[in-house]
Amino acid sequence: MRFTRTVLLVLLLALVVVPAALAIRFTDDSYNFPIATVGQPYSKQLNGAAGCGPALPYQYTLIGGTMPPGISLSFGGLVSGTPTLAGSYSFWVNLSDQNPPSATWCRPAESQREFTITVVGGGGAPATPLSIVPTVLAPKATTVNTQYTFQLTAQGGGTQTWSLQSGSLPTGLQLSPSGLLSGTPTVTGDFTFKVQVSDGTQLASQTYTLTVVSALKIAAVTVPAGEVARPFTLQLSANGGNSAYSWSVGGGTALPAGVTLDQKTGVISGLPTVVGSFPVKLTVTDTLGFTDTVDVNLSFAPTLVLTTKTLRGGKVGHAFTARLATVGGVDPRSWSILRGSLPQGIHFSKRTGAFSGTPHHAGKSRIVVQVTDALGAVSRATLVLNVHA
Repeated sequence: MRFTRTVLLVLLLALVVVPAALAIRFTDDSYNFPIATVGQPYSKQLNGAAGCGPALPYQYTLIGGTMPPGISLSFGGLVSGTPTLAGSYSFWVNLSDQNPPSATWCRPAESQREFTITVVGGGGAPATPLSIVPTVLAPKATTVNTQYTFQLTAQGGGTQTWSLQSGSLPTGLQLSPSGLLSGTPTVTGDFTFKVQVSDGTQLASQTYTLTVVSALKIAAVTVPAGEVARPFTLQLSANGGNSAYSWSVGGGTALPAGVTLDQKTGVISGLPTVVGSFPVKLTVTDTLGFTDTVDVNLSFAPTLVLTTKTLRGGKVGHAFTARLATVGGVDPRSWSILRGSLPQGIHFSKRTGAFSGTPHHAGKSRIVVQVTDALGAVSRATLVLNVHA
């Protein structure tokens, strides 16, 4: 007898504990949602299994997605109402044990699943799906204070009406009911927004991002003087647009021999090997595809050469002048005497390279003179100045 009572007690405990130990879930029939029809009453009961039920009642709550307009979910799991808009609607439901539970043996658990209800038009046939065609704006970027226009379009459905569902448009832009996105943006930034189109029975939506930047502009270019065989560097710069920038030479022009353009940094550099003036068309492009172009003239002088090889003779007591000559190079130039000394009474200008004065004594002076130009190029010559009695 005692053994029989013990077995019955164990079985009774098993009936209480086991339901709480099994994982709570939706029953298979919960997934079979019938097609709903606009304007007609609709009803579907969700059911749970395991967990603390069915000894204790289950609870159902909507936790995400969108139910058809006119349809709602009760706390007891009844999906019901009269749909007003055709379309396909997906939503998430949370199934939980009674919480707080009315029995001490229950340990509440939860389970979540996604369900879909298809709502058709009043005629009983599925409505032609309404879908927005362009998934990306074209162009997807514009510049501030520049007119922007883009026509949104959708397929399917009837007469379409557009509206802004969420997010914000750049200041200065508007979305018309016909789906025309237009205006002149007055602020910069990345603007993400969601638009919605309706034909009265269906809805479709699409998220877009429009980037507004300052106009891309190459900064004023000051071209330094250049000389054959002397290092040359020109730093180009730009502002606005969306960095990083890319630089190129175009318009049928080319850089002179010896110099190149770094496409990433915008630096033109090298050792030019040709003399002359070279018009070049330079273009900067940003990551959004905006461009700006500037015309630049590169000019390279010949190599600096001191061409004076001899000096005319001077005479004691008579005024003497002589000026050294050069070709090539870049002004300004500076002059110096590296070796030797001038006759007493004769002076040499480091600024002009000219000799002047009145020699006091007869004699011969051998000197080495040097000229240096603005780019550091040098040329030298050994000269003899004879002063006669």
